Amino acid sequence: MSNRGFFLFVVLFMGLTGCVSEKLPPASIYTLNPDLGAMRASANTEKKPTNILMLGRIRSTNAFNGSDILYTDARYGQNSYAFSRWGDSPTTMLLLVIQGALEKSGHYIAVVPYSSQSQSDLLLESTLIDFSHHINDDGTSDAILRISFNLINNRTKRVIASQEFISSVPASQQNAQGAVAALNKAAAIVTQDLIDWLK
Repeated sequence: MSNRGFFLFVVLFMGLTGCVSEKLPPASIYTLNPDLGAMRASANTEKKPTNILMLGRIRSTNAFNGSDILYTDARYGQNSYAFSRWGDSPTTMLLLVIQGALEKSGHYIAVVPYSSQSQSDLLLESTLIDFSHHINDDGTSDAILRISFNLINNRTKRVIASQEFISSVPASQQNAQGAVAALNKAAAIVTQDLIDWLK
């Protein structure tokens, strides 16, 4: 009786070991690094900048504060790609992209993050509304980046202007790789539109 119990234990253990040792594919890590080399030339480049711009933290839902690469295939559904993720949260990556582009624009003495101890003339607040891969019923798909901005005068604490930008870029593939490529293009478009609006 004890031999039979031992035999069953060994068989069960081997079965569980086989399940555990089944290898899962390694996760693919992606980054947001849009091509900003082809940005439109800025007008009035001879005018010297006079303001310091501070970038506020990008507000968003929890979905965009994590590293999941999200896709939508139903009206109210939102899922993430199983074996792919961002290297950092979309809010953090977008903030760094926007800061770098605004610094290169030459429109400001400096562009500083919200954690800076320096004083600033202007504050740019933003809210990320969508940053995901939308799969359509007709078999096509698009990367959607939707973000709104408020430009605030730091001296008067008044909103100078508000604007929402939406970029929809067709994705070549209905997978994480296609989503990432299209979202990078959407980020480049929105960044250029933001610079033109602020100018």
